Amino acid sequence: MKKTRLDWLIIGLALFSMFFGAGNIIFPPSIGLAMGKHWIISALGFAFTGVGLPVLGVLTMNKVRNFENFAGGISKLFFTLYSLLLMASVVFTNTPRTAATAYELGLLPNLGNFHISPIIISIIFFLVTLYMSINPSKAIDRVGKILTPTIVVIVISLIYLGVTHKIGNPGTPHVHANAFGFGFSQGYQTMDGIMAGLFSMVILADLTTRGYKKENERASIIKRASIVTGLGLSIIYFGLFYLGATANQYFSPNILRAQLVANFVHMFLGQYGNLIFGICVIAACLSTAIALTMVVSEFFSKTYGFAYKKVAIVSCLVSGFMANFGVDKIVKFAEPILGILYPITIVLIFLGIMNIGNQNVRRFCVSVAGLFALLQIIVDGTNIMILEKIFYSFPLASQGFIWVIPTVVVGVITYFFNRKSEKNVVEVQA
Repeated sequence: MKKTRLDWLIIGLALFSMFFGAGNIIFPPSIGLAMGKHWIISALGFAFTGVGLPVLGVLTMNKVRNFENFAGGISKLFFTLYSLLLMASVVFTNTPRTAATAYELGLLPNLGNFHISPIIISIIFFLVTLYMSINPSKAIDRVGKILTPTIVVIVISLIYLGVTHKIGNPGTPHVHANAFGFGFSQGYQTMDGIMAGLFSMVILADLTTRGYKKENERASIIKRASIVTGLGLSIIYFGLFYLGATANQYFSPNILRAQLVANFVHMFLGQYGNLIFGICVIAACLSTAIALTMVVSEFFSKTYGFAYKKVAIVSCLVSGFMANFGVDKIVKFAEPILGILYPITIVLIFLGIMNIGNQNVRRFCVSVAGLFALLQIIVDGTNIMILEKIFYSFPLASQGFIWVIPTVVVGVITYFFNRKSEKNVVEVQA
């Protein structure tokens, strides 16, 4: 594959499409509906985790160059456990959810009284996924040139019509919570921050295939592509937030997320709304499934020497089986896994972007973040009132961020302690 002057744009659109899954269409309008007149502040919080973290993850991976450097520098055992848990979450939860969502939100509303087995749909879905991901270089072009425009045109049309024919004015919030914090925590639901580093592996491999051998060339493309991705996600998110906020006094606060978006589509796009929305959801889910399959195949190929195509086939088979459990069961199964992975991944992103390679700092920060994340899962799962009362008395615990302050404090102390120790060693040697 040859270089072109628009490679940065193609890569940027491909990254956008990888991040912009069906969940990204559904969450912002429901948050906007809940927050009403405070939708802008909430959208900023959502953008921090839904745009900022993914972009930082991409830039971090470009800086550290590979996944081994991203998750390494702690211990071999940690790298093995973390990477395998991450890949397991992709194969058993993330990728199956795309197929289940495509069936439940993209297809079912258009079938009427006609019934088709989800097994058949999952087989077709993953055959297409396998075909498009089996050649990673071509898949990047297909995602960037075909699927992304489909998603963008449909969603932008919906937002434009929602702005020019708005339902009403944003009113009193239905949720009594800190607007920024609520949006921030809801941004986790996109799972883009946790997948950013993995998606970057595919992009970096594709850039090498295109002929970008020099590090500065790849860095330039990645930076410009990240701007395209970040701007695209921000525009879409803020538009969908506004759409939800204008319906704050029109729809019930208890309306289901998918139903809310389906109602918008029907109101603004007419009788063919469900069909258009279905195409949008299926395209979004398919683009994400392709990216996830490529990530898993690339990882096991580079790290453990397995054949790329064989890993892709096995991944699609397992994900196809899991998809038949349905969205709700898959999401419930994924919650404790993501509850541990997300804090650790966020810590690794910031350690990487700050160029902190000291083993002690990395080890203590990751350990503290993982420990507090695990404690939160245990407390939430046991429902013991005394434990909950003690646990949620800590700062940021009720927002799900109890791990943040201890991790920062331990990281700062360890960093300066190591610097002092290194200085003392130098003085003794002198």
